[in-house]
Amino acid sequence: MKKKTVVIIAIVCLAIILASTAVTMYVVMNRKKSNTATNDEAAPTVASTAAASQNTTAGESTASSTDPSVGEEVADITEAPATQAPAALTAPDEMSAILAQGGTSLQQLSDIGCTQLVTVSSSGSSAEIRFFSCEDHTWTSDDTLTCSGFVGRNGVTSDMHEGGNASPFGLYHIGDAFYIYDQPATGLSSFQVTSDTYWVDDPDSSHYNQHMEGTAEKDWNSAEHMIDIDGYRYGFVIDYNTAAAYAKGSAIFFHISSGPTAGCVGTSESSVLAYLAKLNASANPFILIV
Repeated sequence: MKKKTVVIIAIVCLAIILASTAVTMYVVMNRKKSNTATNDEAAPTVASTAAASQNTTAGESTASSTDPSVGEEVADITEAPATQAPAALTAPDEMSAILAQGGTSLQQLSDIGCTQLVTVSSSGSSAEIRFFSCEDHTWTSDDTLTCSGFVGRNGVTSDMHEGGNASPFGLYHIGDAFYIYDQPATGLSSFQVTSDTYWVDDPDSSHYNQHMEGTAEKDWNSAEHMIDIDGYRYGFVIDYNTAAAYAKGSAIFFHISSGPTAGCVGTSESSVLAYLAKLNASANPFILIV
């Protein structure tokens, strides 16, 4: 009886132990499955994040190389600012009309650095003379210098020749001022006319259309003895035919005159002095005769 009881107890204990072991193993196995499931679920999230990160980077890179707006933003940051377009040149209507008549433009004046312009608008042998100056790309008229004047007896021509009594059509640089008596106020370089001052008008001379002092190098048969011409009391040289093309005209000046000239531009003494006072070599002045 005792042996049976012991056996039964032993069997019961063994059963309890087996059951307990089975329960423990079940719990452990369930925990492993739970952890595995959790890890398996988490893994795609990490992978997806990495992929998303790669896709975002690739997308940004693609946008930077293909999206014009992105490229412009980068250019704004990394490139030097574009050079501003030059300011537009402006001028009074009357100046624009004279320029058009003379085949000249504001841009051409700008290109040669001219910031002072004398205009001579002819009608036969008479003319209207005006003065314009430029500052900050804007041309303005000095109406106090507007005056009447004269050109050659035969008007203005594009076909100049020596002794033609016509003034040259076109745009010319303003050269030196000259005077016989008192030196005038002017911003131009100047020379005094003396008994030794000549301007050669002989086309066969090596000094044709040149200012000469004295006769030591004389090889001409004809020249203006400038001190003998009363209108040369004050004036300035118009740089016409500076290359001394044969017989194309010489001694073209802006000077004092009360009537038509032999080819120069003439006006009153007060107007000549006013122009001399206004003109300045640093402004690279030109005269346009039309």
